[in-house]
Amino acid sequence: MATFTLGRKSIINECSAEYDWVRQQIEDGVDRGRVIASIQRNFGGDEETAGLFLKIAVGESTPGVLLTHLSLSDWSPCSNQYLESIEK
Repeated sequence: MATFTLGRKSIINECSAEYDWVRQQIEDGVDRGRVIASIQRNFGGDEETAGLFLKIAVGESTPGVLLTHLSLSDWSPCSNQYLESIEK
């Protein structure tokens, strides 16, 4: 599998330009298969990874699913250290 080039911070930010770009393609009527191919061309990854990214963009999945697929299990938007510091 080609390396998926977006990092955890981009993946968890569902308002990012990358997700907006995918949503715009869907709104413009671009076939999902072509959108998936565009995601792969621009961000790498395999077809399953690109499909998961598309599903997040259109609200059919969550970033956690993609991060788990990519084995980036620490997907919480807040680190444990940050949470511990605000609880004190």
